[in-house]
Amino acid sequence: MVMSEKTKPGEPPETAAANSTEQVPDWLQSRLRRMFSDVMDEPVPDEFKALLKQLEDKERGS
Repeated sequence: MVMSEKTKPGEPPETAAANSTEQVPDWLQSRLRRMFSDVMDEPVPDEFKALLKQLEDKERGS
């Protein structure tokens, strides 16, 4: 495995990738932004809200 100059010894590869100065192409950036914007505008299903409430209630009970 070859380490780049930006990778620190013992640093997880995900962290090294996140620190990369490589730019995301504009076309990809705008497409991802559009896609995730649409997802963020979708309502949360009632079943999912119920599951989250159950988890919160369980955590409060511990």
